[in-house]
Formats: sequence, structure tokens, C-alpha cells
Amino acid sequence: KSVSSPKPVQSPSPGLGKVAPFSNPSRNLTNLSKADRKFALMIDDCREKFNPQQFNTNQPVYTDKIIVCVRKRPLSKGEISKDEIDCVTVPDGELAVIHEAKEKVDLTKYIENHEFRFDYSFDDSCDNAAVYKYTAAPLVKTIFDRGMATCFAYGQTGSGKTFTMGGVAGSKVEGIYSLACKDVFQMNAKRSDLNLSVSVSFFEIYGGKVFDLLNNQKRLRVLEDGKSKVQVVGLRENVVQSMRDVQQMLDIGFRARATGTTSANACSSRSHAVFQIILRTNDRHEQLHGKFSLIDLAGNERGADTASSDRRTRMEGAEINKSLLALKECIRALGRKGAHTPFRASKLTQVLRDSFINPRARTCMIAMISPGRRSCEHSLNTLRYANRVKELAPGKKSRAIEVENISEEQPDYDDDEDEDFGDEDPLDSSISAKRDLQQLHMTMRSQGDNNKEIDVMFNIHEALAELTEAEEVIIEEHRGALQFEHEMMVEEDKLLSEVEGVENDVEEYARRLDQILATKIEKLSALKSKLGNFRKQLQNEADKAKEFKGFKMF
Repeated sequence: KSVSSPKPVQSPSPGLGKVAPFSNPSRNLTNLSKADRKFALMIDDCREKFNPQQFNTNQPVYTDKIIVCVRKRPLSKGEISKDEIDCVTVPDGELAVIHEAKEKVDLTKYIENHEFRFDYSFDDSCDNAAVYKYTAAPLVKTIFDRGMATCFAYGQTGSGKTFTMGGVAGSKVEGIYSLACKDVFQMNAKRSDLNLSVSVSFFEIYGGKVFDLLNNQKRLRVLEDGKSKVQVVGLRENVVQSMRDVQQMLDIGFRARATGTTSANACSSRSHAVFQIILRTNDRHEQLHGKFSLIDLAGNERGADTASSDRRTRMEGAEINKSLLALKECIRALGRKGAHTPFRASKLTQVLRDSFINPRARTCMIAMISPGRRSCEHSLNTLRYANRVKELAPGKKSRAIEVENISEEQPDYDDDEDEDFGDEDPLDSSISAKRDLQQLHMTMRSQGDNNKEIDVMFNIHEALAELTEAEEVIIEEHRGALQFEHEMMVEEDKLLSEVEGVENDVEEYARRLDQILATKIEKLSALKSKLGNFRKQLQNEADKAKEFKGFKMF
């Protein structure tokens, strides 16, 4: 919940003798403009009133079905060189405050404080190990108890998502991917009675399409079987037995992402990266025992690119926008017993279906924010999104229990129970996807204050879903036509060999050639028809996009 200061903080004397507790203590205020100097000192006054303390890394670790945290990164070297002002305070390990600089009509400057309370708020002194200890570490036990654990890193590009999840390649700075794998290996050694093998997969979701990062970015199809279980067809899953094996897989995946665009940073902001740690029974059945999904989400600022005139950028933005909205509703449904989970509303939530439907699913979201004043609006959007996920008001302590007090005993359930969790119906997946998208639309209307913009956004999401479906159909039809053409070439070559022989039958040749040509025409006509529908959907998406002038998701 965002709380505005009841009384604006008035501008203090612009004297330069006061030392502000910035992330850069050696800052020279004379480098700032007169207006920025006033704002810097006013933010300093606000920060002092909160009496900030460093995060206590010795406090007990708590757990819940849904944990929502925020992490503030330090000012970067580039920001420090540009005399950026730190406008974020994390005073007590739970509260996060954004100090937004504003100006009244009469040009009086003031600071509006936006307060958000989460399960944990990590200040810029916390390292990856501390963040992991209170976020993803408690979830490792979940997958050994036959559950599904999920950890998301969410925020704008450059806020530290990839650093938090992946660490720094070639250094001793480990991210949550590596730290989680270490704990999984250690617990697997302790729980040898379970006889489990550990494997990993690594893929990214870009523009509503899934690409395998461990198999040369091969495009994968996401299908549902007869029991409504989502399958990522062809996804490579590699068995790992040591941290060396894990690091090799991570290096392959990181390289695959980096070669997708000219800038690694742009790549990370345009796709969702999903690293999964999978436990299976170490026997001939290889049944799934538990799964830990660690997701580095696309930069949330890219959702605003939906209004772009460039189709590729526009589709990227619309897909990110839709997937983040769907993710929020799926996580919220975890905390509402009996609530329908709209996981088919986006490709991201569809491939993570088990993480939302499984009765033992547990989720952690880490909202990443940049401290600089130039990132203030993006940081506010990030915290509003995270706040919607769990809806914790300032002053309200989250329901939590200590990890050490969790019972080791878990209720048994049948091996096939994970095939049907009672939330699904036997509807066709395309119909269910439209239903979930409509539910997302109605939720947005109930939470928003501009239904006209929301309706336009829904029309874009719907057009994008139809376009993506038409694209998959035309590609599959084209692939089938090429395979058919190859078969026909073999048949025609055989026919020519026969008619050029001594004992040829020209009537049979004419009959068979006519049959081959008719079949080819029929096949090409079907491909032409599918192409026409695909081009129609392209035009429909472009027309819907023209109506869109911009939309604030949160």
C-alpha cells in the first residue's frame, strides 16, 4: 500500500554543511543543481525520521505459502559518477520507502513518501547469500516433500535481477541458481532413502515462444495432454551430479541468451529466463518427485512498449505485459482456497502450471528496485505490483511460522495425484485460454480506474493470442507441406524412371501424375488458406494496436 505523507516536508536551508547518508558518502553536493540539492537534503531529513538500521541477518527465517520481498541494490558506479540521488530507504527489514520528489503549483518543492511493507526488505548492504537465506533457501525442503517451489526475480532492467539469480560469471559471487543447487545436493545426500536423481533444464520465453537454452535455442512447443498436464515438448533435461555440472549448464544457458541480441542487458530485459531443478525417482520409471523453478523475469518497463509502432517491439511489450499480469493473478490465487487459477492466460504461467496448481506449491517473489531518483517511477511500479501480489498493508505483520517448527511429516498422496488437482475442467485448451484471458480482463477492470484503456489492452492481448495461435498453425502447416513435397519428389522421380523405361505405360503415367498434381494442389491450397488467416491476424493486431495510447499496469 502506498502512503503519502500527510504534510509535505518543507525545503530546509540549502546550506552545504550537512552530510547526507547517501550510498555514496563522499558525494559533493556542489555538483548538484540548486533544485536537486534541495531535494537531496529533504530526502536526507525524511530518511533520518525513519531511523534506518541495517538488515539483521541473524533474525529467524520465516516461511509461508507466498513470500514477497524487496531488494534495494546499491548505486552503481555510473550513477555515482552522475551524482545520482538515492531516493529509497529500507529502514527496518520489512518497510521500503520511496521518497518521490514533487513540486506544487506554486513551485514549492516537497517529498512524498510511499511506504510498502513486505515479508522482508533487503537494504543495499545485503549480499546474495543473505537474500537467498530468507527467500529461496526455505523452499528447498518443499521439493523433497514432493512439492513445487518457485522463486521469481521481478523489476526493471538494471535493477539487479540477473545478478541476484545468476551471480557474476567467472567470479566467487554466486547467485540463487548456484546456491539453491548446492543446498539440493546437500539435502539429497541426507535424504538418500528417497533415492532421487537431480537434473536441470534452462529455457527462456520470448514473445510468447519457448526456446531451449541448453539445446542451441531450439524452439519448443507447449502442449496439454489428455489429463490437462502441460508438456514442454522436446525440452532438454540434463542430469547433474556436482556443482561443476551445474555451472557448465548455467554457462551454456547464459551464452545462449547473450547471443540472441546485440546487448546482454537488452536480452535479459526482453525475455523470461527459467532455470529448473528437478528431482526424479532414481529407477526405470523416473517419476517426478519435486521441481524448483527459478525465474529471472523480463524487465517490467518493457510492458509499456505495447504502444510502439514497431511490430516486434510492440509484440514483446504486449506479451511481457500480459504474462506479468497473469503471473500476479496466479500467485494471488495460491492464497485463495478454491479460486480458479488463470494459468493459460500467458505462456509463462502455462509452463509453470504445476507451481500454481499443486497443493504443496510454495512461491517467493523478490522485487528488485534501483535506488536512483531517475528510476523512481519504475521502482514505484515494481513495489505496487509486488504489493498487489500479497496485499500487505503497512503495520500488518505477515502470517509466518519458523522453518524449524515445520513438521517433517507430510500427508501422502497417490503418484498420479499431480495429474489432477481439482481446479481444471476438460475444456479444449484454446477455449480455456480465452476464458482465462477474459478472467484476467475482468480482474483488471475491478482493480483499475480507467476501464476504457483496460478494454483496449484486453483487445490487444486477445489479438496477440489469436496471432500467436495462427503463427503456430502456419508454421506447422508449412513444415508439413515441405515434408509432403519431399515425399512427392521421391514418388515423381520413381514415376519418371518407369515411364522412361522400355515397357512403359503412358496411360498409367498420366493417371498417376494427375493424381500427384491434384494432391499437391490440395495441400498447397490448404497452406494458402492458413497463410491468409495468419495475414488477417497480423492486420487485426496492427489495427488493435493503433487504438492503444498507453497504459499503467499497476
